[in-house]
Amino acid sequence: MKFDASLASFLLAFIGALSGWIAWWIGKRQQTIQKAVADAEKALNDKRNFDHLVRNQAEISKNIAYGFQDIESQIEDQNNELREIKAWLIRGKVSE
Repeated sequence: MKFDASLASFLLAFIGALSGWIAWWIGKRQQTIQKAVADAEKALNDKRNFDHLVRNQAEISKNIAYGFQDIESQIEDQNNELREIKAWLIRGKVSE
């Protein structure tokens, strides 16, 4: 069998082009996977941040409600003291 240089050069060029295409395809696939991972991480971080804000808002609302309950309790105590003072003043005028 006679060595055919044109066939050998064609095979080498084909193998080189095929390996280059495979390397490009693997690199492109890796880029796609890395972008998908980055997008998934960003979505997870965004969700975590949003959930954190929701929890903070709920906690703030709860603390505001507790603060209003405390203020209402203090106002009720002051009203009771004012009624007591008023009763003493009325009792003092009646006894005079």
